[in-house]
Amino acid sequence: MTIESLASLIASAALIASAGSVHCIGMCGGISSALTFSIPESRRQGIALWGWQLLFGLGRVSTYCALGALAGLLGGAFLTQLPGPSMAVGLILSGLLMLLLSAYLLGRGGLLQRVEKIGQRLWRRLQPVTRKLMPVDHPAKALGLGALWGFLPCGLIYTALALAATAGSALAGALVMLCFGVITVVPVATTGVLASQLQRFRRGAWPVLASVLTLCLALVFFWQAMSMMQHGHGAHAMPSHSAAEHGERRHNTHQHHAHP
Repeated sequence: MTIESLASLIASAALIASAGSVHCIGMCGGISSALTFSIPESRRQGIALWGWQLLFGLGRVSTYCALGALAGLLGGAFLTQLPGPSMAVGLILSGLLMLLLSAYLLGRGGLLQRVEKIGQRLWRRLQPVTRKLMPVDHPAKALGLGALWGFLPCGLIYTALALAATAGSALAGALVMLCFGVITVVPVATTGVLASQLQRFRRGAWPVLASVLTLCLALVFFWQAMSMMQHGHGAHAMPSHSAAEHGERRHNTHQHHAHP
């Protein structure tokens, strides 16, 4: 994985998080508000409440990073078994994921919605654990709840994880998910205060704009993959050409020494 390819994946994760922030508000806003009221009233006054929300977010992002590292590790092992340039294959897969996400942001992502239903089974097993961490009267409980929150089934998260899998390594996958998670912290944390104002962005032109941006990103991925494959083909052709030239030079040198 080159620096340019990793930067492209991180930028893609940032775009996914930015485009999907309104989706996060709609899906996680209720959870954010519920967690706020699980904090004793005396401890969630003023700026202290923002501290608790950041702890929830830190726990959630930590889970994203761990899942991203696992996805990157497994994805790297898978990509190396494929024929052709592994990075080009990863970019093509990323482009396909962006197409699915584009439909998902418009409410037509049937495939990602089915994946969400599979994740709900895991979430149902984790819910009893969340009750043991309430009330949230200690920072460790806030971090623990945030970490469990990271397993909440969401097509947007699954898309980001699939993108992390194309990064090719545990570290790169973790970085992709770190960028994704950090960008979602602020909008989710502010939901409890601004939920009524922010919900309106779920309608109108915003979903269409987010979908168009995601489609553009898919085209960029496909273009990068095609360029990489063409460059790789040229690179394979060059050694043979150079070897032929080298052999011809040796032949001419031999003739020169044989006939002074």
